[in-house]
Amino acid sequence: MSAALSPRHPALFRLYHSAMLVAAAVLMWLGWHAAGPPHLLPLLLVLAFMLYSDSHPVQLPSGGYATPSTILDLPALVILGPFWTSAVAVLSTLIVQGVVQRKPAIKVSHNAAMFTVMYFLAAFAFEAAEGRIGLVALPRDIVPLLLAGAVYFLSNSLLLSTVIALTTGPSPWRVWERNFFRGILHYLSFIALGSLVVVTYVALGPWGLVLCAVPFLVAHHSFRLYMEIRADLKDFVRALSEVLEEVDPYTRHHSVRVSQYAVRLARGLHMPEREVEESEYAALVHDLGKIGPQHQHILQKPGTLTYEEQRTLRAHPAAGADIVVKVRALRRAAEIVRSHHERPDGQGYPFGLRSADVPLGARVLNVCDAFDAMTSDRPYRRALSVESALRELKRGAGTQFDAPVVECLVRLHEAGEFPLLPSPSSEDLLMLRLKPRRAQG
Repeated sequence: MSAALSPRHPALFRLYHSAMLVAAAVLMWLGWHAAGPPHLLPLLLVLAFMLYSDSHPVQLPSGGYATPSTILDLPALVILGPFWTSAVAVLSTLIVQGVVQRKPAIKVSHNAAMFTVMYFLAAFAFEAAEGRIGLVALPRDIVPLLLAGAVYFLSNSLLLSTVIALTTGPSPWRVWERNFFRGILHYLSFIALGSLVVVTYVALGPWGLVLCAVPFLVAHHSFRLYMEIRADLKDFVRALSEVLEEVDPYTRHHSVRVSQYAVRLARGLHMPEREVEESEYAALVHDLGKIGPQHQHILQKPGTLTYEEQRTLRAHPAAGADIVVKVRALRRAAEIVRSHHERPDGQGYPFGLRSADVPLGARVLNVCDAFDAMTSDRPYRRALSVESALRELKRGAGTQFDAPVVECLVRLHEAGEFPLLPSPSSEDLLMLRLKPRRAQG
């Protein structure tokens, strides 16, 4: 696993990067004196697998790249030892990332150092559990193998999460939660497959590694598909939000801003990253129920709505949720969409639920929706200032808006962690609405 580097916290990143390089250099120097001559055939096979793996990385949801390399790295560690495994990994990284892909030197050096550190940590764990490098015997070494695999995964994922947090954010824990926690069964399966490769090597010798090429390729393919499905889901939700452009450009721009506000506020409330992601998806499509032709006149009407128009508009949360719920992976998000106009006092719609019965994500969305609506131009009024919007939210806390959510937004704003996102002016929105009409004409 590796990360794309563009420091968000330059000083901390430089300190982290320097520490990684020094640690890797010290470990390689110490490992050189303890390493014996390499087994040439396993060394060449491991290099071939690593070159392939490094050439076909899989992008992670919160940044960085990963491969199911545990399947290969764990056997390499216990067969070749940490020094030769690190040497092969460094060579592969220099060839693929440095020469072929021509990535920045700081990234290449970081990834090479990170691989070295995690290999040595996993090897230390193997030996601490009384495993013997190069002399694997089963079933005696099952526990050392599993411990080495666990340390490998933890050190790899934690180091990668740390560098992503320093370069793009958010916190290391949230990066770990989004990138690794939800797919932890995949990573555990890689440890199990890596142990199986060791068993094959013990039984058949070096050529047993060749037999493991097929399961390695299958695991790599399935891991890529899993990550692509997660990425495609986000792209699909964004595509759904773009449908709103056909009804009203403001509604689509509003949804994008609300989704960014929802992520900040959900994290400020310390919601699990899975729920943060669901809130983000729900925010992007929370107005999807307005795509019907009956809403076009209502959305652009500058005056007061009639009773029938209000009734039509109040149907949009349920209509949007009925669309979103058809996608299995978005069913939780659909409930947020359905409930985002419910109120703590039970005067909301469509069901008149009170706070305890409303998903927290919907309460977050309700506040973010109102905040963006107040701080951006509407057909019937100009945008309010942030201070005026906050006063309105405070006034409605406990009745119209969830009080703890409002308190969190105010706290984040006072700490400078909830800046106002730019929104189009009324004149810009008018031009956006005229363009589709001109195109049709």
